[in-house]
Amino acid sequence: MNLEALINKHYEELNDNDLHVVSFISQNIDVCKDKTVTEVAKYCNVSSSTVIRTTKKLGFHGYSEFRYFLKEEAERMSKANLQSNSHYFNSSNLLKDVTETIKLFEEDKSLEEIYHRLLNAKRIFAYGTGYGQDLMLKEFSRCLWNHNIYLNIIPSKTELELLSHTINSDDLILVVSLSGNMKSIDSMIKNIAVKNVPMISVTVFSRNELAYIADYNLYYQVSNINKVNQLNDSSFCTLNLILSLLYEGFTNYKKTHVS
Repeated sequence: MNLEALINKHYEELNDNDLHVVSFISQNIDVCKDKTVTEVAKYCNVSSSTVIRTTKKLGFHGYSEFRYFLKEEAERMSKANLQSNSHYFNSSNLLKDVTETIKLFEEDKSLEEIYHRLLNAKRIFAYGTGYGQDLMLKEFSRCLWNHNIYLNIIPSKTELELLSHTINSDDLILVVSLSGNMKSIDSMIKNIAVKNVPMISVTVFSRNELAYIADYNLYYQVSNINKVNQLNDSSFCTLNLILSLLYEGFTNYKKTHVS
């Protein structure tokens, strides 16, 4: 199991400090694989005990075992990069995914309704089903601040469960997923839908349960999905793209609809 899969597996157990640590490490594996726990803690501006606790939450007995895992992860990534450089397959697939994602967005007939919802919702909530989805939502949230719109990102299933009892039809919720599989959040999403809360699903282009339940569907294209762990093997490029297109479209909509 790679680092991304581990983070997704234990995502509900990780607090903000843990996410800060794993975010830095995942982006700097080559640097961290040969560093002591004290050095990594200094990079992350946290205590050594925080780093150790984080690694234990990921299923390791201690930092030494985690560092050995990082070395294997760095080697695996290096081999993958060599494969990528020797074949045009990955880059051509990514270009195809980007082109298809733009096409799916431009052909969407419900965009004006979505923009209207974003502009007029009393409160806007967002839930990402994994670590990568959560990161993309944080960037989208940062962009919305330019319009003085606050996006309430729901950090875990526990908070989603609580929200499902208090959210109402004046609100709006975005649910971002790769597959649209609702197995772990099925009852919460259905509770929200029953209350006639406008819901926007953001999923890979496919027939899926989340898209079926949501009022509005935004799709992005991903070709390289690992068959074993159902994770994105390429990047979150097209998810970031669809949220960027949504933001730019909303910005233009607001210019013509708000005096």
